[in-house]
Amino acid sequence: MYHPRLYGEFHEMGLKYGKLLYDKAGFVIPKISKEKKDFGIESYYELQSFYPEVVEEIKGFAKGINDTPEKLGAFLLSIGIFDTTGQCSVLAFRNDDTTIVGRNYDMLFDFKKFTESSLIAPQDKYAYISQSDVFIGRSDGINEKGLSVAMSFVNGTKVQPGVGFHFVVRKVLENCSTTEQAIEIIQQAKVSSANNFLLADQSGDIAVVESAPQKKVVRRPTKDERFIYITNQFITPDMKAFDRGGVEWSKSAERYSSLQDRLAATQTMDLSQAKEILSDKCVCLDLKKEKFGTIWSVVANLNELKIERAESKPKPTNYKPETRLDWWLEKKNK
Repeated sequence: MYHPRLYGEFHEMGLKYGKLLYDKAGFVIPKISKEKKDFGIESYYELQSFYPEVVEEIKGFAKGINDTPEKLGAFLLSIGIFDTTGQCSVLAFRNDDTTIVGRNYDMLFDFKKFTESSLIAPQDKYAYISQSDVFIGRSDGINEKGLSVAMSFVNGTKVQPGVGFHFVVRKVLENCSTTEQAIEIIQQAKVSSANNFLLADQSGDIAVVESAPQKKVVRRPTKDERFIYITNQFITPDMKAFDRGGVEWSKSAERYSSLQDRLAATQTMDLSQAKEILSDKCVCLDLKKEKFGTIWSVVANLNELKIERAESKPKPTNYKPETRLDWWLEKKNK
């Protein structure tokens, strides 16, 4: 897993990282089909409207690798639309005075070599720690205000040119301090595909946005629940018509039931308990035949901004502290 530190203006961040990958690894944009290219270019124009600042980062990255922003944008915005996409498990638990989150990211084992955990601190935006298996886009993260967002793939019935989940996650992390603000941004996005977004903040406001091109629905815990969780399916009745299913191979229903059972039996939660749940064989995927499973796991106490990460199949003992956000906030305050 790579560990970039990117800060400054958006164009500057993109140029720095693009040039680094070009000079050190000879990076070039992978070839994609005409279908993906056409879809991606149309989506790139949607991204310009949704989040023009991150388009400046794409322009900088493209300059750093001596290529065009349109070609790079088309590649980035076609990822996760037509090909195998991550199967994930995410949870949030609100104690009386703290909010605990945890996430497993499940993907083909071959993708381990592309994974990165980045400190990103754009000028005039919130700084954050986030994970991904593609540069520029993000799959989950926790920002300096203690807001957490993590997505999971749903096999939807429709895709459309629009904003991919990688960039929805980025806009949330860089602009939101509360779950309500994040919900508003997700609801405004013209999304490309179906996903769940689990949101949590320091106040204990936890929610899931079930999101598809056709519709979005906000799901919250019941009055008696302190927790919420997602795997790879829609739960609300209004969204089930937009879920094609077909994810039995990744044990989505079994992981969902296991999370339900473990969380329902929990009165209070700390990071150790979150690690145990995410490491459990009923939640953590290890599908040797499919060469697919959990390739990173993150837990966090949002009120203390305490983050720990396992950069392989998680076990309760292999999470390591993540301190770069502390470093950045101390540097900024000085």
